[in-house]
Amino acid sequence: MSGEIDALVAEGEAATPLGLSDAYQSASFDSETAHAAAGRILSHADASSLQLLLALRREAPDTYRELPAALRAQVLVAALRDLPFLNDFGWMEPDGHGHDTTAAQALLELGDAARAPLIPLLDDDRPAPLSGSETATMSSVYAYRRADFAARYLNKLLRRDAPFAAEPAERDAAIAALREELRE
Repeated sequence: MSGEIDALVAEGEAATPLGLSDAYQSASFDSETAHAAAGRILSHADASSLQLLLALRREAPDTYRELPAALRAQVLVAALRDLPFLNDFGWMEPDGHGHDTTAAQALLELGDAARAPLIPLLDDDRPAPLSGSETATMSSVYAYRRADFAARYLNKLLRRDAPFAAEPAERDAAIAALREELRE
């Protein structure tokens, strides 16, 4: 692998957020490196490939689009499930406010390919913290869970509002209704 790919993989394995990753910020690919990056993603479709996948999306979009949508969804959902901090996905506030950052945007672009892998995360009540100052406070105050992010993205994929209630119990009811709807 090239040094560029090695650096992106190392940052991915360290779960470095995109905004703090020198490798991601400076990434650029020639055709050969882009195809090598795609090969690495094909053989490691997990959260460790997130930075590599998103750098490929930004710097070599044609090669990125050659990767099967289901594979891209697998990497992105693995990151949502496994990363210790979810800053690369965005944040949520009550009354529908929130922001979808790079990883979330890539996931939502996949449309139906992202739906099936997201559904199991509706049952994932593990904390989904953000790092930093203001975003870390929001994730703590609202007790973000991975299920909350999955519900947000599934609602958006269904082309409707993505409600977010301040209280987890209210979110649980909305998630249960969404889960039931998706079973039908």
